[in-house]
Amino acid sequence: MNDDASRFNLAAYRHLIDEHVRFSDLDPVGHVNNNAIGQYFENARAAFFMNITPSWPRGEELFVLARIAVDFRRELHLPAQLYVGTGVIKVGRTSLTLANALFKGNDGIAYCESVSVLIDQRSRKPIPISEELRKIILDYIIA
Repeated sequence: MNDDASRFNLAAYRHLIDEHVRFSDLDPVGHVNNNAIGQYFENARAAFFMNITPSWPRGEELFVLARIAVDFRRELHLPAQLYVGTGVIKVGRTSLTLANALFKGNDGIAYCESVSVLIDQRSRKPIPISEELRKIILDYIIA
């Protein structure tokens, strides 16, 4: 997803969560701190993983974050009701690349791409994504 038009198309994201700005999210300048925006994205990833693997994070297999990149587009202030969209960009053998976009209404605030790896809880080593799980994940591909 290379351009803002595709990144910030709310309809492209099949998985959405509601968020809101809290007073504790603000920094001394009065806008939402970049770390708070990272937490919104983390909450969206967690909700997505719980949706596709209902035992997450307590099952035998666990998606863990391996890489993250965030692009900030606009300032965000209190009060604000938000949506965070999640979609899949790519599915590898043991990993998947997610796109997240933060919206205030239809206005795109920030964009995140992350790579998560499926690991075995006991060995803590990467394991292949099963065909059954792959089919579920592919329902969330962003075109």
